[in-house]
Amino acid sequence: MHIVIGGAYNGKRKYVYDRVEKPYTEFEGIIPDTYFTKDETVIISGFEQLVMAYQTHDELQVAEIIVTKLKKLASETNVICICNDLGRGVVPIDKEERFLRDACGRVYQKLFQEAQSVTRVWYGLGERLK
Repeated sequence: MHIVIGGAYNGKRKYVYDRVEKPYTEFEGIIPDTYFTKDETVIISGFEQLVMAYQTHDELQVAEIIVTKLKKLASETNVICICNDLGRGVVPIDKEERFLRDACGRVYQKLFQEAQSVTRVWYGLGERLK
């Protein structure tokens, strides 16, 4: 599993598209249950939508559910996750926005531990973190 993270509109998708081999299938806000072959690449983005789909759970449960599903998918095919860097130390006043920021942070921590590689993209420039 490969992770690309960066701020909104910092060139993450273009960075991935320029480097991924076709064919690939892209999913926004969902993790597919469909079977894929090892030769295919699946791009997952929209982690904010994924997290909010589980907002009745606590942050740690959300992270466990999402990362377990991604690990299963990654055992079948090449997975690239495009993640938005949220917060940057700013704590939202709104409870729902705080949950989103905190739960995404928990997901990203677990996800990055499992990933083969992690790249941060800042204004189109990639920096390999792992």
